[in-house]
Amino acid sequence: MESMNERGQVIILFALIVSGIIVALSVVYTQNLLAGMESSRAVMVFPKEEIRNLRDIVENEFIGEMGLNKPEFDEFTYNVSRDVRLLYAQKGSYAEIAVFGSYPSDLSSTISYFNIRITYIGGGIDYNDTTLCRQEGCI
Repeated sequence: MESMNERGQVIILFALIVSGIIVALSVVYTQNLLAGMESSRAVMVFPKEEIRNLRDIVENEFIGEMGLNKPEFDEFTYNVSRDVRLLYAQKGSYAEIAVFGSYPSDLSSTISYFNIRITYIGGGIDYNDTTLCRQEGCI
C-alpha cells in the first residue's frame, strides 16, 4: 500500500513538471509570435515608396531646372514644395522638400548646386534627409 502511495506521488510530480514545461514553451512561443507580428507590421507601415517619390522629385525636377537663374529657381522650388505639402496633406501625412542654400555659379547666374532637406512625417514614421545636389546628381 505504501509503495502505491509513492508511485502516485511520483506520477503527480512528473505531471506537474511536464505541465510546467508546456506552459513555459507556450509563453516563449507566444512572445515570438507577437514579436514577429510587430516587426512585420513595422515593415509594412514604413513609407519607402513615398520617400522614394520625394527623392525622385528632387532628382528629376529640381536638377532639371538648374539652368534657371536664382530667383526663378527659388520660385520654382517653392511652388513644387507647396504642391507636395498639399498632396501629402490630403493623404494624412506631412511631406516637405525644402531647398536652402542654392548657389549660382561664378561664370553665369544659373544655379550650380543646392542643398535640399526632405522631411516626411506619417504613420508614426519621422524621416529627415539632407543632401547636396549638383548637376551630376545628389550626394
